[in-house]
Amino acid sequence: MDPQTKSQFIKDLPKVELHMHLEGSLEPELMIEIAKRNNVDIPFTSAEQIREASVFTSLQSFLDLYYLGHTVFKTRQDFYDLIWAYFKRVATGNLRHCEIFFEAQEHVNRGVKLEDIVLGLHDACVQAKKEFGITCGLILTLLRHFPPENMMELLKQAVPLKEYIVGIGMSSSEAGCPPSLYVDIFNFAREQGWHVTSHAGEIGPPEYVKDSIELLKIERCDHGIGARTRPDIVKLLAEKEIGVTMCPISNVLLKVTESIPYSPIRQYLDANVKMCFNSDDPSYFGSNYIDENYAAVEKEMGLSVREWVKIVQDAIDMSWAEDDVRGKLQEELDGVKAKYKVKELYGIE
Repeated sequence: MDPQTKSQFIKDLPKVELHMHLEGSLEPELMIEIAKRNNVDIPFTSAEQIREASVFTSLQSFLDLYYLGHTVFKTRQDFYDLIWAYFKRVATGNLRHCEIFFEAQEHVNRGVKLEDIVLGLHDACVQAKKEFGITCGLILTLLRHFPPENMMELLKQAVPLKEYIVGIGMSSSEAGCPPSLYVDIFNFAREQGWHVTSHAGEIGPPEYVKDSIELLKIERCDHGIGARTRPDIVKLLAEKEIGVTMCPISNVLLKVTESIPYSPIRQYLDANVKMCFNSDDPSYFGSNYIDENYAAVEKEMGLSVREWVKIVQDAIDMSWAEDDVRGKLQEELDGVKAKYKVKELYGIE
């Protein structure tokens, strides 16, 4: 496949995003707009100032600015506007399905009503399906910088709203926060019928990936970079079919990996680990959304057509979409494969 055709092939692939923090899609212009609307004082007066501040030396330097952005949100309309802006942007990049992290814990602890957050997001998800054909699941994300007791309290508040929440995740810095602290919380989440995932091995040791699988019984592993130094844990990911939601551009900009080729993408492909590419916190990383992440991986690594098909197939298989949604995604992928004759030319079923 020549480079121009391959580039179009990658653009045509139906995108499924499984690792995107909603608050991480807050573009500077919208941050300024919502802050003014809610009379929230932030140390920026222009979008340009926020972009200038978005140069990070570590995960923590990013988190400091990231959580400042959370403080502007107060109302149901704020959360609708935030996710709607994301939908409008990714609709141009052929996103078909997403499962989005939202960090209600931070907002509820500031006095925002959980119902306003969830229903504001849900309203926009319904509209996105009608207008763009994008389906979306919401993942309530627990934050390690709050104590486990606060996490459990939030989950109990969320039970009456669980029809709007597809799963539970956990993020924020892993430093000093082993998975063993959260066993009861994840047991409770599963008892409610929620899917479960967790950030593990972003900056934490490989054992955090292993313990997240064995103690928390996660279905997906977010980032999972740390496992690369332990072949036994990579094998565990493959054998248990724990999909890894990788964020190529984010990992480089936050100094988790030296470059995209230096990440374990090739290692995990060769080990037959399920894996997909995602944008993480796109507005803080130069507005690099899922399509830019696909393009960056291709530019830096030049994956084969077979590998690109696997990445998208893995994303569909890893998703928590309903059967009818998953069927439509599969039809779209099969349609792209037929358009580019990948079976005839590359022997790819």
